[in-house]
Amino acid sequence: MATWTVVTDWLSTWGVIKASGLTAYMLMFVSVVLGAFSYGAVIPPDVKKILLPIHQTTGWFGFLFGLLHGAALMIDGYRPFLPGEVLVPFASGFHPVTLGLGTLAFYIMAAIVISSDIMRKLGRKIWKSVHMLSYPMFLFLLVHGAVDGSDADKPWAFLMYACSAVIFAEALLIRMYVQWKKKGGQIEGLARGR
Repeated sequence: MATWTVVTDWLSTWGVIKASGLTAYMLMFVSVVLGAFSYGAVIPPDVKKILLPIHQTTGWFGFLFGLLHGAALMIDGYRPFLPGEVLVPFASGFHPVTLGLGTLAFYIMAAIVISSDIMRKLGRKIWKSVHMLSYPMFLFLLVHGAVDGSDADKPWAFLMYACSAVIFAEALLIRMYVQWKKKGGQIEGLARGR
């Protein structure tokens, strides 16, 4: 009987909310970190051919698990969120700022995956501008999960958020350094004599 209780607890709406949120976070972490290198000059082209599909797939699945996470919040039996609380950033009566960051992150995810599918129509410049939002999007997810996650006070969750934050920061710094070197190692304004 104890095993059945564990299974039904895990299959509960709350279990789906937690599992989908953590899964979305980890998938987006993998996608953003791999994306930092998939289009840059750090990784050899033959490795990029492997990393790029993983980057794209984890991004799409992260978006879908984020969608499930938000939908499950609206049908939770303990504390159901109203559609406006889930869909409108900062409209929740419970932790409005950090839940709002989660909502904003979801909309940014949607813009990124949709713009990627219509990149040829948008053009590379617009697509790249939208894609650069993945960095603040991940920061929003990090804050949202670390503050609002029901397991955020557990050591394993702290370790997960801390390690992913450090790896993300390293990936971002490496990407910035590569871009800086690509532009001749000069700050853009100084390169033009300003």
